[in-house]
Amino acid sequence: MSHNFNKNLKINLKIAGIVCEYNPLHNGHVHHIRETQRHGATHIIAVLSDNFVQRGDAAVLHKFDRARLAIQSGVDLVLELPVLCSCAPAEVYASGAVGLLQKLNILDMLSFGCSVEDPRIFREFLEISDLILESHSEELREFLKSGYSYPASVSKLCRIYHPEHVGLLDDPNNLLGLEYVRAMRKLHCNWEILTIPRQQVSHDSPIPGKDFASASYLREVILKKNNLNFLNILDHYMPESVQDVLEIKIREKQLASLHFLEQAILYRLRVISESELLQLPDMTPSLAGRFLKYRNVLNLEEFFRNVRTKCFTMARIRRILVSMLLDLQQREVQQLRENPPYVRILALNQKGSELLRILRETSEIPLGTSLRKLSKLNPQAEKLAGMEYRTAQIYSLAQEQMQSPEREFTEKIIKL
Repeated sequence: MSHNFNKNLKINLKIAGIVCEYNPLHNGHVHHIRETQRHGATHIIAVLSDNFVQRGDAAVLHKFDRARLAIQSGVDLVLELPVLCSCAPAEVYASGAVGLLQKLNILDMLSFGCSVEDPRIFREFLEISDLILESHSEELREFLKSGYSYPASVSKLCRIYHPEHVGLLDDPNNLLGLEYVRAMRKLHCNWEILTIPRQQVSHDSPIPGKDFASASYLREVILKKNNLNFLNILDHYMPESVQDVLEIKIREKQLASLHFLEQAILYRLRVISESELLQLPDMTPSLAGRFLKYRNVLNLEEFFRNVRTKCFTMARIRRILVSMLLDLQQREVQQLRENPPYVRILALNQKGSELLRILRETSEIPLGTSLRKLSKLNPQAEKLAGMEYRTAQIYSLAQEQMQSPEREFTEKIIKL
């Protein structure tokens, strides 16, 4: 595709990208969007996670609901991050989102939340980690053989040889920021980096601040639903539009959680073979052995308690269980991650329509709204669309009141 597009279309535009889950969208996310605008972004493109998210759980709200709320909160165009990247380790999640944005050939800035203000710190830390890897490759191999993931192994080496950066490594948002910057460097993305410091509360904080609360705290409150202060808490930490959607979904029993998939997961654990386990993304022989050893447990809590170790985190175990349910295989997943056959549009506003006119000339890969139409582009697109429909089928069971998966095909693009 030619990229000699009419540059007049982009005059006076500064286009920012945000990678997000909005699970659920709260005041901190709105602050991030507004700060991105305040720093000069005229248009914002959000790459939004599919219905299974990076921590290995079902998103509380459906992606179409989260996409609509993103537009109502200031985003202009929402694109889907496919499940094979959204429910994946940090380096895959980041590289998948950055790779998708890079193929649009339209971005000027990448904006993300973290605990540091100066984006140069991320580039400096990457240089340090590169030097450590060159000097301590044998130790890296030992960590990997022990079962640690590659990012965790690099993190452990950096803690040993550069303890002055421990503070940077202790914040999951910073680690994700490092992966964004690493992916940008690998893909030669010449974007401005905008870092927006978190407000009042840290990542996953169990205690809310004055005006902000972590998404994990809000999820816990929402999914319990029997908290007498439930509505007051929502009112204080979330936009009214999010509260309205949540109240409807609570009445309709359509909030999602991995908890509702417990029996399906235990069934798959009991019948899956060792060879099938070893084909799952992020699986190792030693972890597969633990899955098989504890496959006959009576509940997921018991399974997590027995399988989890310092090498094998809860998030990693949950992600593998989701991959097992969705029948995602490492080889097929890897091919589609590296060469996404399309970009799916979930929602947009008037400014998003302006972006779409430019993207029709600049994007290296097709954009579309209909999963059925996108699936007919080529064999790779058919494979990815098949994964997305399987994801919709499983997600529709992850709610107290089961839903039809057909929303994946019948939902109209959200235009606000």
